[in-house]
Amino acid sequence: RKISADLKACALSLWERGFDVMDIVDMLGVSRASIYRWQAIFDELGTVVRPTLRGRDRIISRAVLTEVYVLFETDHDLYLDELVFWLAVNHDVAISKSALHDTLQRAGLT
Repeated sequence: RKISADLKACALSLWERGFDVMDIVDMLGVSRASIYRWQAIFDELGTVVRPTLRGRDRIISRAVLTEVYVLFETDHDLYLDELVFWLAVNHDVAISKSALHDTLQRAGLT
């Protein structure tokens, strides 16, 4: 289950005020391990919620992907190696055929 940031902050506030961890566990219905984890996150980041993971930057921007879509509309028989070359020459994008294939699949272009 997803526990709100308010409930996490409340648990830490109660603990900071001297409440026993087991009493907080019983009152709020959370685990002791969660309280310790939230405290560690708070000590590290100053908030009870970790920032969302960003992941890697896209190799192909949305604008370039839109141009690829237009290319596919005009040339239905376009091969991946041709597209890899086109991206390198026209947009200075270095990408492997397998990475391009995965990107096009995620975009719904294959």
